Amino acid sequence: MKKFMVALTGLVTLATVGAVVPATAVNSVVTAHAAHVGPSLSVNAIYSSSKKVTGKATKGSKITIKATKNAKKNLGSATASSKTGKYTVKLAKSLKKNSNVYVYATKSKTSFYRIIRVEAKKAAATTKKTTAKKTTTKKTTAKKTTTAKKSAAKFTVKTPTGTWKSNTANKYSQVWKFSQKTGLNQYLYKNGKKVKTLTSYATYSVSAKTPTFWKVTYAPKNAKSKKTVYLRFTSAKKFKIVNAKNKVIATKAGVAPAAKWTFAKK
Repeated sequence: MKKFMVALTGLVTLATVGAVVPATAVNSVVTAHAAHVGPSLSVNAIYSSSKKVTGKATKGSKITIKATKNAKKNLGSATASSKTGKYTVKLAKSLKKNSNVYVYATKSKTSFYRIIRVEAKKAAATTKKTTAKKTTTKKTTAKKTTTAKKSAAKFTVKTPTGTWKSNTANKYSQVWKFSQKTGLNQYLYKNGKKVKTLTSYATYSVSAKTPTFWKVTYAPKNAKSKKTVYLRFTSAKKFKIVNAKNKVIATKAGVAPAAKWTFAKK
């Protein structure tokens, strides 16, 4: 009987040691400021005359504003509303036109930040009236400038978490999935049928060069080197593949010929 119990205990121990760990558990680690693990964050326009910064983030997240990415002192901090996610941060000092500020949202030891360019002091209405009196040409220019500003503010890009499907080129299409648990996964389809997995369980990080121009750096599973792709958002749910100069380019995807890819969120 004792020998039987010892053998049974050994089998139980062996079963525990050899248990299979789900792939998602192994690949859930991501870079600290990666968009897909950090809280959501949107920031309203900031002007050189602004005394506060407002926006919306994950409910209860801590909002911190810095003059540089690694600044030791903060320009201000606050906590997003636990009910609405809205926040207001009072600035410790005035900001300079065309300077950058880093707005961080931190929740549960993970964070996400946006780089915001400080715009000129709000005086558009006064400038428009003065210009209109001088010449018709200048009046037209003022209208174009106002229209451009309105277009830029029509949408806010949030985290890329979710599934994105590309256009079809030469019978091929792609599907990209950004997930908090499984990282970045990319698939190639032909005539609607999956033909290849391009990337699986890749950890990634996002850097916003501008509110609509993003750099995504990712490391495929078991890869020794990282890859980089640049995205230009034309709406909150659509982006194009571009190069480091924000110009649309044709890129290859596995066995598919090079093509200009546009992705829409499903």
